[in-house]
Amino acid sequence: MMDKINATKILEEALSRSLGLPRYIEIMAGNPDKSEFQRMFNGYYKVRRNENWQKEYYAIFTEAKKNPENYTFERILRKLYEKTGMIEASFSSKMLATIDPSKPIWDQYVLKNLGLQLKGLGEERLEKAVELYSEIESWYNSYLNSSEGKENIRVFDLMLPDYALISNIKKIDCLLWAHRV
Repeated sequence: MMDKINATKILEEALSRSLGLPRYIEIMAGNPDKSEFQRMFNGYYKVRRNENWQKEYYAIFTEAKKNPENYTFERILRKLYEKTGMIEASFSSKMLATIDPSKPIWDQYVLKNLGLQLKGLGEERLEKAVELYSEIESWYNSYLNSSEGKENIRVFDLMLPDYALISNIKKIDCLLWAHRV
């Protein structure tokens, strides 16, 4: 005989899976030096870079995880640029947000929702990325203190009580990611 159907729990679990929250929790508890973590992180954040790039990325990640106080968005971005020749604002932010969950993620949906765009080439693009990330941080700080932001956090916690302990930044990140404009 089938157990009682609990619509609340079933819908909560379906919503959390659609937002990738179970995997996110696993990643946050992982070690970037381990291949299992790297596979999960690559899948979750759609890392499609070659083996050499990943070697450099995870070496920086491992060092940053050991000494988080020494790593900012700008430092990660510059180290990646130095090692790979690529300006990786999105992956720099994802590394930082994994180390420090109070930091926002930069992705295409965040940029679109906030009406932001990265411009420039080379060193100028690098500088613009640092400025843009600062704008993203400022937006999150303002939004989380707004009545709309507080209401969205309340609703998130009400609908996903098993994930109430994740950072408010991540909760809003989930909403921005799900709101495809």
